Amino acid sequence: MPSFRQSLRCAGLTLAKWSATPRILSLFVIIAAFLAYHAHSLVQFAAAEGRPLAPWVFPHLLTPAMLLVYGSFTLLLYCDAPFMDNHTPFVIVRSGRVAWLYGQLIYIIVAGLIYTLYFILASIFVLAPNLTFANDWGVILKTLAANPSAGRQHNLVLTVFISEAIVQQFSPLQAMLISLGLFWLTSVFTGLLIFTINLATGRSGGLFAAGAFICMSYFAGIQGRFVFGEWISYLSPLSWASLHNIRWNGGIDLIGGLTQPTAAYAVGCLAGSSVLIAISARIIFVRQDIVIKGGQEHD
Repeated sequence: MPSFRQSLRCAGLTLAKWSATPRILSLFVIIAAFLAYHAHSLVQFAAAEGRPLAPWVFPHLLTPAMLLVYGSFTLLLYCDAPFMDNHTPFVIVRSGRVAWLYGQLIYIIVAGLIYTLYFILASIFVLAPNLTFANDWGVILKTLAANPSAGRQHNLVLTVFISEAIVQQFSPLQAMLISLGLFWLTSVFTGLLIFTINLATGRSGGLFAAGAFICMSYFAGIQGRFVFGEWISYLSPLSWASLHNIRWNGGIDLIGGLTQPTAAYAVGCLAGSSVLIAISARIIFVRQDIVIKGGQEHD
């Protein structure tokens, strides 16, 4: 059995490469810039109303169209899976194949958590300077939840849509914590999928598979439910990052239907499939030769 400490060291080594990887640094800058652009009209509305903004906008950002954007960011985070470079053979020799593999799985989980927390913090700080911290949705968010067209009175086209159902059914802290968990689970699922398929094919097959799921999340949330019905949301795991796409309160979902997946189904499928994908990665890796192709070298 591999040493857990060795696996943690392998995960730490992969995570430490972020400081020397322009792609990761660029990703975080792009996320902050996109959120600032996306939330700008909301900040303008708060300024026009002369009232501060509560920081609880993250659960409202995950609309079908935005899931496509956020999924693309996740794809960029894990696109270099299985995270091999010119140093990898030496690390595997010192730590062992299985310890290295477990280290990469730990890295995917930790990277997904950091990515999720950064997303949430960035979605808060882009609301400055009209920002106030309180355990309440606040007047601005409640106003926009009740009247999505309220921005027109200030000649503003709002690009952040506040869900009245979320405001009514959840406290701000509940919505933030649930959204954090769902977003993290879908990020880890995406990372494991890319990692395992790229490991099996030696190419970029995982990116195409993850890309298909990302496109499915958009299709299922827009055209798909009208063409095939609500059951299509059962086939779109990345859609479950959003509170909108899950049933709550004894089977009544946020859009008034009765056919969306329950929270238990969504979390169970994401966690269960992630475990199965990780087991598949172990089976594949211990049986194949180590071939490093075009790995990026980090000093």
